[in-house]
Amino acid sequence: MLLLCHCVLNVNSRAPGIARWSNIIKPVWDIIRARNLQFIQLPCLEAAYLGLRRWWFVKEQYRNALFKDLCQTIGVGICEILKKNNVKKVKLIGLGISPTCGYRETQSDPSWGGKPREVNLKNNITEGPGILIEILSKILKDYGFIYEVYDLPPCMIYPDERAGVKKYPRNFEESIEEVSEFLGFDYRSLELSEYDKFINYDIRSGRIFICPHEALVEQHKVVDRYIEDGYGLISIPRSNTLTFEEKEVARIFALQVENHLDVGHQVILYRYEKYSALFD
Repeated sequence: MLLLCHCVLNVNSRAPGIARWSNIIKPVWDIIRARNLQFIQLPCLEAAYLGLRRWWFVKEQYRNALFKDLCQTIGVGICEILKKNNVKKVKLIGLGISPTCGYRETQSDPSWGGKPREVNLKNNITEGPGILIEILSKILKDYGFIYEVYDLPPCMIYPDERAGVKKYPRNFEESIEEVSEFLGFDYRSLELSEYDKFINYDIRSGRIFICPHEALVEQHKVVDRYIEDGYGLISIPRSNTLTFEEKEVARIFALQVENHLDVGHQVILYRYEKYSALFD
C-alpha cells in the first residue's frame, strides 16, 4: 500500500510559487495507474492549517504544538484505517525538501519569522525529515507496520532548481528513474518528452475533483477523465464504521476543502451509490 503525501495528486494545495505541475505530478500518477497500485492519500495539513494564501515556511515554523498535534492526529487516524483493512506493508511517499513532507532533506532556518522580508533560499536545506514525515514515521513504527519512506526529488516538484540540495537526482530523467525503481516500474516505458506539455511552472489549475477512495477502481474512467481535464485529485479513504480517529481524518479533509473554496477553487464532489462512510 502506498501512502501519498497530499500534493502528489493535488498540486492546488501547494503554497503560491512552488508548483511545477497544474494539477497532479503526472509521472507518479502514470506509474500508479500502469501498475494498478493501491494508495491512500493524506490530507494536506499545511493547507488545512494555514490555507492557500500561506507564505513559504521552514520546518521550525511548523514545529509548534498545534501543528504537531495535527500530524499526530492524522497519523493515528490513517494507521487505524490501514489496520482495519489488514495492511501490513506501507510505502510512504513524501516531497523532497518540504518542511513537512520531506524525508532526505528539508528546509530549515530558525531565523524565519516576524516581518516579511527577502530570505536566503540557498542555505536553508538541511539533512533530515520534515515535521509530518518525522511524526508519521514514528507512528507507523509504533503500530508495527513494515514501511519504507521515500521523497520525490525537488526537480519533479518545484518550478525552479533549488540550490543546496545534495541527496537527490539533479535532473528530471534521473528523478523519474529513481521514483520508478522505488515503485517497481521500468521508467523506459514512459514517454518522458510528453511531460513537457504538462509542466506549467506554477500555473495551478484551481480545480479539484473529490471522490471516495473506491471510485478509483470502480469508476476509474470518470476519475481519469477529470484528471485529464486538469483537475487535482482528493481521494477520501474508505471506512464503513468510523472511530473517533477516523472522524478526525474526515474533519481535516473538510478543513482543507473549505480553504480551497475560500480562495475560489472549483471543487467537484463526486458521489455514487457505493460511497464510504468517511466520504459521507
